[in-house]
Amino acid sequence: MAEHDNDAPMISVAALRRDIYRLIVLLLADEKVADVAAFRDLADSDSTHESEVTRLLIWAAIACRQLLDIEEHDTAEVTCGRFCRDYPRGRWKNLTFVAACNAVIHAVEIVPFDLPETDAEPLVRGRYNGTTTIRGRGRGNRLVTRAEVDFQSFAECCASLSGDYVEV
Repeated sequence: MAEHDNDAPMISVAALRRDIYRLIVLLLADEKVADVAAFRDLADSDSTHESEVTRLLIWAAIACRQLLDIEEHDTAEVTCGRFCRDYPRGRWKNLTFVAACNAVIHAVEIVPFDLPETDAEPLVRGRYNGTTTIRGRGRGNRLVTRAEVDFQSFAECCASLSGDYVEV
């Protein structure tokens, strides 16, 4: 277990790790579930899959931000996606783990699959392909932000960070 100068997490690290696992399973099993005819209607239900992915992703991001605030960790600067501050006109930049957590926490919309390249294209529920798309607003609600999170890298950072708080 990591040394923490009398700062203890206010969250249950065991619960966080269980929910990271649930989130990984929800996303990685999505395509397999959709391939089975008997389960297809379950897979296509927006209220079931997307709301649970969103709930777990927000909880993991909040909990990981708290752990990152307690002490510095190698995962904070790991690149796990890309970010555009003024989408679609702005330039894409690398998205660090800590910035990905912030994007999730401040999101206006979280979509567990890629969005179309332009907002003019219709939103059709796709299958998870490794990227979670996050839309938000910049300061003053004027700019539209967009983050594309490489979920595997994000989940690896969550697991590594929370693992440092598990007693061996």
